Amino acid sequence: MVKYLVAFAAAAALVLAASPATSARPHPSPTPSPTPPPADPAITALARQQFVQWQAGVVNRKLYDAEVLPQLTDTKIAQTSQLLGQLGALDATVYVGPWFNPDHPQLHGYIYQMRCTQGNVYLWLALDPTGKIANIFFKNRLDVETVTPTPSETPPDQL
Repeated sequence: MVKYLVAFAAAAALVLAASPATSARPHPSPTPSPTPPPADPAITALARQQFVQWQAGVVNRKLYDAEVLPQLTDTKIAQTSQLLGQLGALDATVYVGPWFNPDHPQLHGYIYQMRCTQGNVYLWLALDPTGKIANIFFKNRLDVETVTPTPSETPPDQL
């Protein structure tokens, strides 16, 4: 009986030695996704303030760059206010990350998701070098361009 136990122990040791180590990986670990720099509390406060002002239809034009002022018409503010108002009260302001426009490298852009009781919207905010708002807009998606979908070709297996 001892002979069988010794043979069994030797066989088990051989199997363990021949099996690959559990810590060995057949491929390298995936590289973690880069994380955006942390949100600037002052910019987050500005984004929150601007969202609430636009929702209420009361925009402080003194905070905006002179080039933007002609676009801040009473009609535009009222229309935007009406649409943003449908989202309900603001619950949270979530920093998504920086926004860079190669056509305007002097601007510092920031993207926030504004979470409201009835839905969410993305606020894109760009500041000029003096800290004035050079661009602000609201989007329901994170796309950076308008894409016109085109029908794809019929797959060959469905012909």
